Formats: sequence, C-alpha cells, structure tokens
Amino acid sequence: MEQQKKIILFDGVCNLCNGFVQFIIKRDAQDVFRYASLQSKIGQKLLSERHIDSSKIDSVVLIEL
Repeated sequence: MEQQKKIILFDGVCNLCNGFVQFIIKRDAQDVFRYASLQSKIGQKLLSERHIDSSKIDSVVLIEL
C-alpha cells in the first residue's frame, strides 16, 4: 500500500457500509483513500497488525499509515 494513503476497511456484506464507501469514492478528488473489506485477506492482515479484534468490528475502520 502507498504510504501517504489512508485505508478504509469496511464490512463488505453491509449495504450501508458499501453505500458509505461509494459516497467517499465519488468525493475523493485528491485520491486520499484506498479501500478493502474487513473480510478480505488484506483487511484481516491490517486488523491483525493493529491488534483489532475483527469479531468486534461490524462497520468501518480508518487506518492512517
């Protein structure tokens, strides 16, 4: 992942979370964010590296590198 980017992890199953991500994508003119679902391998890796219990997360997580 690019060092300057902020990563939004979101629940890939949740329609509200997907809508939130689509909202941000349309307004991210400066290309600040990258996205991954909580369920993805990279999402699980990022949560694990930060000692975040994925069983307690069911929404959105912002990771600033």
